[in-house]
Amino acid sequence: MTLLSRILILSVAVSGGAHAEKELSNFAFGLGYGLLDQKSLMNIDFKVNIPINEYFSTQVLLNSNYLITGSSKDSFAQSELSSNWFIRNDYGRLGLGLGVSELEPMDENLETKKEAIGQFIGEVFLGAFSVTTNYITTDKTLSNITSSRIGLSYYLNEDLRTSLYREEYNDAEMGWRLETYYQPQKYRQMGSVGFIARTGEDYDYAGVVFEYYFDYAVSLKQREKQFH
Repeated sequence: MTLLSRILILSVAVSGGAHAEKELSNFAFGLGYGLLDQKSLMNIDFKVNIPINEYFSTQVLLNSNYLITGSSKDSFAQSELSSNWFIRNDYGRLGLGLGVSELEPMDENLETKKEAIGQFIGEVFLGAFSVTTNYITTDKTLSNITSSRIGLSYYLNEDLRTSLYREEYNDAEMGWRLETYYQPQKYRQMGSVGFIARTGEDYDYAGVVFEYYFDYAVSLKQREKQFH
């Protein structure tokens, strides 16, 4: 975690110096908790979106997952740090990313594993609908944010979205993911709550995630179109 934190700070500093003055950077912080096959899974996520101009943007993303089973032998912490770059317009966006994934067992006798990861992100906006595809090279991902998936989202209104994905999330396990996000208009639209349910061959998950945005009031629909 120490190495990833240093890389995050460096990435934010380098990217921050390059963005255009017309648009402000967007910071988001998320906390999640759920049960993965009856075991506690906690998430801490930090995201920085940095507009470059009208059509290009970059992003620094740090996801931390903690699987707590009651035994140090199969409990672990996983971190994913990535830098993603997007080309975007009113009809969709395409993105590529590079990063590193670190899997640290709670058992100190077991070895920490690190690997480089690549990511492709694509999304098409069709009025109240959006079609999303995401591919990540690592097979071991438990995060609420980064996983290989394809799916359809529908905005019931400007601040309420529901989505259904076909997802690959852990050691090539396939399953379905249903999620709903709601952003209250009160409190200057600075936060949202999401409910997530996943089902697969070996791992079922149900959980909730809270996100807080360090920026200005904007609808959930526009926020997700403008920032990944």
